Amino acid sequence: MDYEKKALTYDEAKEKALKYLDYRSHSEYEIREKLKLAGAEADIIEQVCEFLLEYKLINDTDYAIRYSRDLQNLKRLGKARIRSELKKKGIENDIIEIALSELPEQEEAMLFELVKKRMKGNMVNREKVMRYFLYRGYSYDEIKNCINNINFED
Repeated sequence: MDYEKKALTYDEAKEKALKYLDYRSHSEYEIREKLKLAGAEADIIEQVCEFLLEYKLINDTDYAIRYSRDLQNLKRLGKARIRSELKKKGIENDIIEIALSELPEQEEAMLFELVKKRMKGNMVNREKVMRYFLYRGYSYDEIKNCINNINFED
C-alpha cells in the first residue's frame, strides 16, 4: 500500500514548530526543513516562520551566538569548525561573522591546555595531535606554536 503524507494545516505546522522549539532552539533553516519533512506546503511553512519571527521565537543571530559559545566552551572547537557547524545549521555568512566576533578571545590559552593534555608529555604523537586539532577547527600555526611551546614549558 502506498501511503501519502497528509499535508499539514497551518495550525498543525505551527504546533509542530512550537514543539521543536520547546525541545531546543533551532535556526529558521532547521524549522523550515523539519516542517518540509513533516509534510507542510511551502506557503504554510512561510506563514509559520513569519509567525515565529514576529513573536521572536526564532532569531538566527541570537541562536548563532549561543550555539557558537556552546561549541567553544563545551566541545572546545576552534573558530573554523564553529563556522562550519553554523553553516550546516543554515546560518548566513554575515550572521556567522557576528557570532564569531562575539566569542571571547580565550582560544589560544584553551588550545595550549588541550594540546598539552593531548600530548601526554611526549612528542611521538605530534602529527596525530596536529590532525586532531586541525579537524576541531584550530589553525595550523596556532597548533604548531602550542606544540613548540610545550617543549620549553617543562
